[in-house]
Amino acid sequence: MTNALKRPNWLMFGVLLSMILFSNYFLYRTTLFGPVPDGAAVGSLFDLLVVVPLLAYFLILRKRYSLKYLGAVILAGYGAAYFIIPASQFSQFAFLPYVIVFSEALFIGLELFIAYKILTKLPVLLKEYRRLNGINSLFLFNVKRAAETHLPNNRLGTVFMTEFAMFNYALFSWKKKPSIKHGDSFTYHQKTSVNAVYIMLIHAIAIESIGLHYWLHSWNAIVAYIILIANIYGIIYFLAEINSTRLTPFVLTDSHLLLQSGFSKSMYLPLEDVKEINYYDGPEKLSRKEMNDIFDARLPDLIQEKPMFEIILKEPAVYELMYGMKRKASRIVLNVDEPERFYRSLTGSKTPLQDSEESMEDNKRGSNCP
Repeated sequence: MTNALKRPNWLMFGVLLSMILFSNYFLYRTTLFGPVPDGAAVGSLFDLLVVVPLLAYFLILRKRYSLKYLGAVILAGYGAAYFIIPASQFSQFAFLPYVIVFSEALFIGLELFIAYKILTKLPVLLKEYRRLNGINSLFLFNVKRAAETHLPNNRLGTVFMTEFAMFNYALFSWKKKPSIKHGDSFTYHQKTSVNAVYIMLIHAIAIESIGLHYWLHSWNAIVAYIILIANIYGIIYFLAEINSTRLTPFVLTDSHLLLQSGFSKSMYLPLEDVKEINYYDGPEKLSRKEMNDIFDARLPDLIQEKPMFEIILKEPAVYELMYGMKRKASRIVLNVDEPERFYRSLTGSKTPLQDSEESMEDNKRGSNCP
């Protein structure tokens, strides 16, 4: 059985990080503690390069995100140390950049090793992918299933395949169209402003990257290029979201409902696990407590609309986030572009609108009778 993960504890991490940063900053910037001994710099480096990454791992990254993000946390800790520790004391640690570069090289080497393992299995992965793609052209779903079949329990392999899918969506999928041969498909983005949201974010990142890169480059060229690469990565992610939303409609078959909401989250739901489906009549906004038990298949929007449907499950079911992360939910909320057809297909019954129209027709026929 797959265990659902608790959500990252961002609040606790933020509080502890703030305490570490402010305590170290005031240590060197005030006279309350008297002359600061040279050994204090060692303690500050331990806080920023060891304690902070450990907190990030246990509160944010553990079993949720790729360990490669730990390298980014260490780099950020080094940047904070550069600003906080006076240059007179920081200069004695001139070897640190080389240690950090070596650590990053180890991460890159590990990823190259995983890439090598995937390449050795590439023929069988491609064969399985083509078989699945011949049924439905759901690229991310097919890549994940192929990886699960031939790279079982390989978390880093899953991460690599996710990255591969992201670059494929962002760079090579602009002329593709969805092809669903098995089941009914339902789009969920045409009546939203999701593309406008992502384009605004891409625009903001691009403008910020230009100005920030030149400012950081005058201070530290390495940090400037790291931030630039991170921003380019963010743009690629949002481009992948745009294309994956267009190319992955919800798919309903006789046995299951596949909900892939853009690039970042998906759920394979056997219909036998559905207890009931209703038109949503709850509050306009879902509370944070409710969200812990809900799979929200809606897309981000400029003005987030109230969900159309609520699917209640017999027992909590697993859904996937990026990089193979998994959580559980006992309820699903979603919107579709054709709500009446979706409700009719999923329940096999008439919608409230159809019932109302038929009732009006019956009343008309009754009033015309002698």
